[in-house]
Amino acid sequence: MQEIPLQKPARNILKTAASLQKKKFRDSEQRFLIEGILPLEEALKSSYRIREIFVVGEISQEPHVSRLLLKAREEHHAACYEISRQELKRISCEQTPQGLVAVAEKKTFRAEALTGDLLLMDRIRDPGNAGTLFRIAHWFGLGGVLMMQGSVDACNPKTVRAGMGSVFHMPYLEIDTLPETLRSGRTLLLSKAHKNADIRDLRKEALQPFILVIGNESRGVSGAFDHYPHLDVTLPSLGGAESLNAAAAAAAILSRLLY
Repeated sequence: MQEIPLQKPARNILKTAASLQKKKFRDSEQRFLIEGILPLEEALKSSYRIREIFVVGEISQEPHVSRLLLKAREEHHAACYEISRQELKRISCEQTPQGLVAVAEKKTFRAEALTGDLLLMDRIRDPGNAGTLFRIAHWFGLGGVLMMQGSVDACNPKTVRAGMGSVFHMPYLEIDTLPETLRSGRTLLLSKAHKNADIRDLRKEALQPFILVIGNESRGVSGAFDHYPHLDVTLPSLGGAESLNAAAAAAAILSRLLY
């Protein structure tokens, strides 16, 4: 295995990387952080460009990590830096960083890039839930993700981490209102936890491609969506649990719709 020479980063490079923990700097720099080996591996399989990798010395010697560093340097011309555990903690958003953080360029998608069935996050604010929803959308082969204003940033490091790299394989739009171009020709499905709209009564074979709306963890789907032609869908509880979280509900509904 070819050994990758690692540079020592200048202080301003570390400072810029650490600033990407905040959305305003991700937006201004048009870059974001990738934390962990698996998310970086998925990023390197995608069309995202990796600009920098920060890795602690002992991790860089692992064969799998060495291969990732080599690929990033050869295919992306990424700068590879060796940093201390203390420096890593300043960059990372994690309590116990895995040993590797990368910086990637953000991407902008057009509505036409989103095809087929879609998942819409309505004010999903928890980055863990948002990342898991990206992962679920990827697993079920959906054609894209919509994120309403008030949802967590798709490039929040904790969202990327929770998605285990699925964000790199899913086109997404952050929107204020639902575009007519995406709504036209699709059935709008609103996930309602306490509505008399049993999903088992839904004739899925009659559905057009759909947009499944998953609402805020505590307040559910916004009433604004009721103004569009739509169908309410409810997962009936077969036990005594009060509710499901957003990601669990989405997975259960998509399983019913697509299998």
